[in-house]
Amino acid sequence: MPKFTPPRMHVVRKEDKEGRLKAFVGEHLAVIAAGASKGEDLTIIARSFESPVVRALAAYRNEIKAAGLNIRAIVVLSEGANEQVTELLGSSPTRQGCDPRLLDAHEQLAFGDRVAWIGDCMRREPAKRDAYEIYSPECAETAALARRSFERVWTFAGAGKTMSGPAVLAASPAAEPVEVALAALSEGEPSPTVSSRH
Repeated sequence: MPKFTPPRMHVVRKEDKEGRLKAFVGEHLAVIAAGASKGEDLTIIARSFESPVVRALAAYRNEIKAAGLNIRAIVVLSEGANEQVTELLGSSPTRQGCDPRLLDAHEQLAFGDRVAWIGDCMRREPAKRDAYEIYSPECAETAALARRSFERVWTFAGAGKTMSGPAVLAASPAAEPVEVALAALSEGEPSPTVSSRH
């Protein structure tokens, strides 16, 4: 199994994305299973249910369930759900079919407060392009960046609504457009910039 160095940008070929993500997820799940890490949340921002990050997590759906991880997911496009994805996300709070402007954000995955992966811009279909990605197996700063980004996008993507249960992965209309900049300003913060644009 490959070892990942401290956070740095990697160029990843499209054919290798899912495999690298599976190795990354598998390494961290092994740490959790060994009892070295517990009580973690898992957050995901993905282009669609077909994204390599969702597929990699779905491959470990049983291990994720056994570890008792709490999952929240933002999936911008409602396409590509299958039985494995339904098992992974079917009972988790998920926001999907979001404002298409969120395609300017980056895909990302965060485990707890130390482990994160940040992918390329969602406008670049991951199955069709090589990408720049950051693998961060042990960096509180990168994980905190990913979590702050997730929380802000979660708020804007759902307009206060969370879907869960069997209906989560059913086709759904796009959410009403959300004025991200205005929402951020109303909270007294600048517009989201974390992992949002190149």
